[in-house]
Amino acid sequence: MNQYKKKPHAASIRKSEATPLGDVIKDMIDAYHLNKKFDQTTVINLWPKLMGNTIASRTKGIFMKDDKLFINVESSPLKQELHMNKGKIIALFEAELGKKVIKEVILL
Repeated sequence: MNQYKKKPHAASIRKSEATPLGDVIKDMIDAYHLNKKFDQTTVINLWPKLMGNTIASRTKGIFMKDDKLFINVESSPLKQELHMNKGKIIALFEAELGKKVIKEVILL
């Protein structure tokens, strides 16, 4: 009868020692496979910090889908400047996050 008992989820197993809250949150994100969505949200929230207020204020919208960063730009000169620096944008986010989250930048 014990052979049919369901194995507990990794996030629900109690640990005997105290664990820092940051580690608990990381374990929970890993257990529920939320890494990709968490990284995408982090990229969007980092946009004004890494690009600066001038560029951030001239972007109408920013979102991610399938490792691609979509940026809606209202200024043609800024759009051209960002187009020429796509690799640099990817490198900035990779340096800040410590891993490659963005594979392509698409300007709208």
